[in-house]
Amino acid sequence: MTIRSLQGKTPDIADSAFVDETAIVIGDVTIGEDSSIWPMTVVRGDVNSIKIGA
Repeated sequence: MTIRSLQGKTPDIADSAFVDETAIVIGDVTIGEDSSIWPMTVVRGDVNSIKIGA
């Protein structure tokens, strides 16, 4: 998996979340407990924040 900061924001990923090794997570992103990010997914928190899961 690729995790990148953008504009001073770094993704916050819960320890119990699954993020596939081919996924890319960038910027102002929060991935909650027991959430899943599947293969070839790009999650970009560049214009607005993104929250996945509880």
